[in-house]
Amino acid sequence: MKKRSNAFSSFIILILSILLLLPLFVTLLNSLFRDLSNIIPEGFTLSFYADIFAGSGGMTGAIGRSLVIAIIPTLVLLVLLLLAMYVVQIHYPKWDKYLDLLSKIPYGIQGVILAVSIISLYASSSTFLSNRIFLLSCAYGVVILPYMYQGIKNALTTLEIMPILEAAETLGASKLYAYFRIIVPSVLKGLVATILLSIGILFSDFVLVNIIAGSYYETTSIFLDKTRSVSGHAASAISVVIFCMMLILTNLAGYLGSKETKKAKTNATTNE
Repeated sequence: MKKRSNAFSSFIILILSILLLLPLFVTLLNSLFRDLSNIIPEGFTLSFYADIFAGSGGMTGAIGRSLVIAIIPTLVLLVLLLLAMYVVQIHYPKWDKYLDLLSKIPYGIQGVILAVSIISLYASSSTFLSNRIFLLSCAYGVVILPYMYQGIKNALTTLEIMPILEAAETLGASKLYAYFRIIVPSVLKGLVATILLSIGILFSDFVLVNIIAGSYYETTSIFLDKTRSVSGHAASAISVVIFCMMLILTNLAGYLGSKETKKAKTNATTNE
């Protein structure tokens, strides 16, 4: 009975895997062959990949712009959250539940609603708040807030923060100095995993960048949308490149996150 149950589970997993991987496989074939009308694809070529990376307005520039607009909000939010968690955990521990609640609010805000609200409020302003790139950066900060907060909090819980800070104070160091010179470097792998995950989320965004920035800032998603109307093969090549980059980012984040989890379990076992 148990063998039959295991065989059925394996069969279901196999079917789901095929259904999930089939679109990716067809997209890969479409980017490598000129003709898919027959059972056996014809006209193997790498020219579609060469074309999307050719010229200054190609995929390379779009990737660079996507990374810039993803990295800057992530790093700014990282610093702000580390400062906020320092204040809450050290000086006002009772505020932790309110900070946790606030960080979950963006889960209920859809991308279209957020983008339209931001445009309605600030687009007509005569100050720097009307800058589309600045608005997009702020919107991205809101989007990744729950992921950044939870990732940073999980990383910090792997350490006994207060005893470390108290020991540093006895040696003449301030709590803030010890926090950023001892605590933060100790959980660096967890923080890097959180940063990579957030960058991956923003890197593939289309809704916010299309509504807020549009043609002002051409990211990989905008480049893909523009190329799709010109060549389906080139659009497939772009999709494969984006998928590979996302795969690398998520796997690297997962690897670093798993190491941080193992570290936390080891520390918990040692304390017991």
